[in-house]
Amino acid sequence: MERVIRGVLTGRRRDIILLLHREGPLTLSKLRNALKISSSTLLYELSALESLGVVKREDVVVYLTELGERVASIVSTIEPLKSLNFLSLLGLRPLVVWFLFSPYAPVAAAAFLLSWIAALSFGALQDPPLALLGIAYVGYYLPLSVKLEMQHALAVSILSVALIHVAGYLASKRRLRPLNIVVGVLPLAIYPTVHMTLVQVAHATGIAYVISFSQILLFVSLLLTATVFAAVYSLESGAPYESSLAYSLLLFFVAPALVYLFPR
Repeated sequence: MERVIRGVLTGRRRDIILLLHREGPLTLSKLRNALKISSSTLLYELSALESLGVVKREDVVVYLTELGERVASIVSTIEPLKSLNFLSLLGLRPLVVWFLFSPYAPVAAAAFLLSWIAALSFGALQDPPLALLGIAYVGYYLPLSVKLEMQHALAVSILSVALIHVAGYLASKRRLRPLNIVVGVLPLAIYPTVHMTLVQVAHATGIAYVISFSQILLFVSLLLTATVFAAVYSLESGAPYESSLAYSLLLFFVAPALVYLFPR
């Protein structure tokens, strides 16, 4: 993928794939007129893009391949921040791209996953136990409490983590790698550590409002999870970020928020 992206960023190739990404399939004449380049330059750049596997030509019509859609989505993110739209910034796409293409990403994602499981294991020891039920945290000074024994709370939490990974892997048609899914749900994974720390601070200082602040952070973490997961999903699958964000918000924010607000 990195070799393809480097090749696409050469010459006018970047402009070609971004135009096809925005407009869809175009004829050679429309491409030439839109880019204001000569026919020979256009054909040369298209030949290079075809060899990279990101575009195809059928007679005079040019369109992006599945790989091309993914690359165009990534390249559109690697732009100056002032040229990015609000939704891209909301989903932290520049940071997500940087992280996913970092050579340390697999190690960091594995560390995040282990720390998430460790936090859930510690949460299961609390009274009442903190557990991850699907994509909603329950128990231990949270808006929703479910009566679970310690061992059951831990089992439900681990099963929920596994289901999130399996569902993400299958929904992306096996394009999302498990460790990339961890990146997508990182705000959700960090929350139990933050929450338990704030509860301890509240107990130590006697400031009850700290717990209320932590409960507000729960909704913030759900919103961030929705936006970051949409960014990861769109980058890895090539799906439009806007549609990915809409589905992700319904799953990671609207659904659990309704559960918290209307528990009965």
